[in-house]
Amino acid sequence: MIDKDMADILKAAGLGQDACWKHKQSGKWIIYHWACERAAAHKGIAFDPPTIIHADPAQKIATICVTGRLGDKSEWSFGEAAPYNTQQTYPFAMAEKRGKDRVILKLIGLHGMAYSEEEADDFRQAPARNKSVKDADWHEGPALNRDEMKDLFSKMSNDVIACSDLGMLTGLVATSTAFLKQIQVNSPKWWDSESDPPGMKQRIEAKRAELEAKEADNISFPA
Repeated sequence: MIDKDMADILKAAGLGQDACWKHKQSGKWIIYHWACERAAAHKGIAFDPPTIIHADPAQKIATICVTGRLGDKSEWSFGEAAPYNTQQTYPFAMAEKRGKDRVILKLIGLHGMAYSEEEADDFRQAPARNKSVKDADWHEGPALNRDEMKDLFSKMSNDVIACSDLGMLTGLVATSTAFLKQIQVNSPKWWDSESDPPGMKQRIEAKRAELEAKEADNISFPA
């Protein structure tokens, strides 16, 4: 059970107690990345352009310094990604997530009380494995079962929303190839659907259009 102080901080940041969970092995409270992003938007946190400390794309290593501001208060922290601390293959996007999440937790008062799920790969809540659950549109296939795929669909939807630039979105799609292929085979409606809720294809295309428009707005032309 979350203590009152932490619950009050979450509420002030526009979050509920579903924003975090308790890591069984360490006993630490882990806050989801989507919750950090939502808290930043709710509180009006602004970020300075990151400072690149170390960049080695060939070795999949990235270290950046992130600075965030909330009113007159500012905080900074490092975001680090390397093969020894993550299995993800998009180091710059991961470094950005880690740096931003740490700064957000400092600015909203949760630093030391909770950790971002992006801090370590084992800070991710494993989806329930239930082989018995079926849907009419589900066809058995390799890899993950329907419950696991449903959890990953929800997580990727949140990750798509959280992408702040085209590079981050491209990296997310590139590292989700197996998942995207399986939903196209096992449940086409999850992939391509114009209805509400939309399919993953439509979610990705909408986010790409949003980010392309944002980048176009940021282009400055000489007078």
